[in-house]
Amino acid sequence: MSQAQAEQLTARRQQELESIARTVQREMLFWLARLDPEDLLGSWFSEVLPGLYAALTRGQVRAAGGASAFVAEAATLMGLDAATDWSVVPAAFGRSAADGRPVSTLLTTPALRGHLAVVERGQGAEWAAGQIRQSVLLMGASEVADAGRGAVQTAMAGTPRITGYIRCIQAGACRRCAILAGRWYRWSADFLRHPRCHCYQIPAGESHRGRGGRGSWRTDPRAYFTHLTSRDQDRVFGRGGAAAIRAGADLPSVVNARRTAASLRRLDVGGGTIVTTTVEGTTKRGYYSHVRRQLERIEGRELSRLRLTPEAIFRLAADRTELVRLLGRHGYLVRAAADIARL
Repeated sequence: MSQAQAEQLTARRQQELESIARTVQREMLFWLARLDPEDLLGSWFSEVLPGLYAALTRGQVRAAGGASAFVAEAATLMGLDAATDWSVVPAAFGRSAADGRPVSTLLTTPALRGHLAVVERGQGAEWAAGQIRQSVLLMGASEVADAGRGAVQTAMAGTPRITGYIRCIQAGACRRCAILAGRWYRWSADFLRHPRCHCYQIPAGESHRGRGGRGSWRTDPRAYFTHLTSRDQDRVFGRGGAAAIRAGADLPSVVNARRTAASLRRLDVGGGTIVTTTVEGTTKRGYYSHVRRQLERIEGRELSRLRLTPEAIFRLAADRTELVRLLGRHGYLVRAAADIARL
């Protein structure tokens, strides 16, 4: 058992997620081919959107599937006790975007923007259709990746001995991701990412804090730099930055000095707390509604129908006990029905 084995296992899972994303994009291309530039919105709602919606939601559920088994195996390789009473509900990660919007709303945004570009700004219809296709394909890959990451982080939250995670990078990582390789984060920390980010997390415990930067290019920024060819070093870190790093400059300092607007996505809370909710999975047939009805019967009161996203729950929970309870109440983790009163 070793971290190297856990890294390899996690890399294989990441490859599986990328394969799912490619499959989703191929299915999306089939439906996007039906987009009529001369009738963008008409063809979008009648023929394109239903197919895109089905393809993406299937991909999200597939990406979330196996998260519990993966976390258990990775934790064991890291020398951690993987015992838990919880398991992830894959369906809970479908039909809703990472920011809480319904997938149908997310997918329709590029179509509306393309339509407005044509009717208000005089752009060509073919150009608008091309922009729509490009945006939708990017959304497909990003949402599949986010579903996979969210399911893994949820599974880690439900495993008591996992107290954090180590950030790993994938081949082709950008410079902003590279300097985060190997960092240890608490289980409740947001996973910072940008569109098309290929980074992922390895379950870890307190004993693994500070182990990053030792050998593997997946968890060591300097090793990742030397793993690249000189040409790729210049491309990723900039010609001047790469030259400075090769001369012995501190890699994070060089990257931070060259920070641009393309940095990792962060939530601007503006002095308060911003949370996101979703209406997905709240119908009477959804697992969340089942949990809510059972809790209403047990507690003898009507509960809110608003469903928090996993990201919002991670930000709101004061401690791990509350986090796991909220993930259970909102239908992302499941346990024996006899214990539902403990949620």
